[in-house]
Amino acid sequence: MGGKSAKAPDYTPLAQASKEAAEVMAGLGREQLGFARQQYEELSPILKDIAQQQMAAQGQQMEQAGDYYQYMRDVYRPVERGLVEQAQRFGTEAYREQLAGEAAAAAGRAFGTTQEANRRAMASMGVGPTSGRFASLANQSNLGLAAQRAQAMTGARRQAEQMGYARQLDVAGLGRGLPGASTAAYGGATAAGTSAGNMFMAPGNQFMAGLTSGANTIGAGQQMQIGGLSNILNSQTSVYNANQQGGLDIGGLMSGAASMYGAGMFSDRRLKENVEFVGQDEATTLNLYEFNYIGDEGRYRGVMADEVEEVMPEAVMTGEDGYKRVNYDMLGIEMVEVSDGH
Repeated sequence: MGGKSAKAPDYTPLAQASKEAAEVMAGLGREQLGFARQQYEELSPILKDIAQQQMAAQGQQMEQAGDYYQYMRDVYRPVERGLVEQAQRFGTEAYREQLAGEAAAAAGRAFGTTQEANRRAMASMGVGPTSGRFASLANQSNLGLAAQRAQAMTGARRQAEQMGYARQLDVAGLGRGLPGASTAAYGGATAAGTSAGNMFMAPGNQFMAGLTSGANTIGAGQQMQIGGLSNILNSQTSVYNANQQGGLDIGGLMSGAASMYGAGMFSDRRLKENVEFVGQDEATTLNLYEFNYIGDEGRYRGVMADEVEEVMPEAVMTGEDGYKRVNYDMLGIEMVEVSDGH
């Protein structure tokens, strides 16, 4: 196809649309920045107050942890140390001999005390101490009584000793949880301090995140505008060069369209000139026109994409170059060449 040279299509509306989209994105970005600043100003004093309370809680828990530790060291540790010493002493031979000696001494004292009491009782009844019977009964009585008293005294000492030991164990048990309580209090203090630090930093971090989000939105809008203008410039250059080389290669464009869009054919009004209304399609009631593409002298009969889009949008596609294409198969209409221009 050849023909007269023509100017590239006017992409000013597309450029304006790209600019407006970038302005919308920039406005959205500024709103994000403003909201981020508002959040920072509103939340900063609140979170600061929370952080200060957490710092106070940290101080209280540190003091409590120190008190637990000091009390355990000053009160319960000496008790435990004494228990260890007693337990070690119970297992020695010297201590066992000591207990045996104490029991024997207690038995001897009890025997002497009982014997003297019996002697006085016999004398009061007129029985002489030199009597054999007196001596035999007295000895039996004295030995039995002495053994009972010695056993009772030894048992009383043992009972008192065991009770004291048990009480010491009870006291030591009361302090068993103090090291863990102290550790838990230190851990709570550390957690409160960490949380307070994070709380102090939260407003700034949130503000920075908002700034980043706003900046990204503004940047995306600028990139959108730059990309749109670049595409427009490339399309204008391609179309203009094609026209300068002998007209817009509609055949090539339509061949490319067929490979990319199947039955899609260029039907954008901006690509056409010398348009004449010739009637309507009976099945679809769409208007039919005869026209030639800019830069091509051949005449064609077909539809306008913008009119098809109003009644059957699914049959219209827009390419990356911004031009609309019509799927004539979906319409049941055939686009025909009525004249080749010769």
